[in-house]
Amino acid sequence: MFDFVLFILAFIITIPIVATVGLYFILKLVYGNPIRALHKAVNWTTILHIIAGNVLLTNLFNGNYIGYIIVFLLLLLTILITFQWKKHTEVDIKKALKLSWRLCFLIFFCFYIVLVLYGIIERIIG
Repeated sequence: MFDFVLFILAFIITIPIVATVGLYFILKLVYGNPIRALHKAVNWTTILHIIAGNVLLTNLFNGNYIGYIIVFLLLLLTILITFQWKKHTEVDIKKALKLSWRLCFLIFFCFYIVLVLYGIIERIIG
């Protein structure tokens, strides 16, 4: 039973798109509102996309990239807070964190697809 749970967890981390789509359909049934379901699914699976990006980077390039990812996330948050401060002269941390989290989903979703395609092409050619 424990192996089955580990297998499911590894599958969800390895292929976070399936988890995002599955969670979206479940939340769409629960909330009845597709926009709210999409926002919740994105919020809950962003961490899976970040972890999957790190796992793919580690497997493709044989290194540890979690430090670079953390620096990137902090830099993104810093840029968003700076823009918010310049525009409104007041910083709303909750709004900046929410926007940063959603941007992370978009960035790491695209990053995941690019790394998967790179890995497939590398395995075919090499």
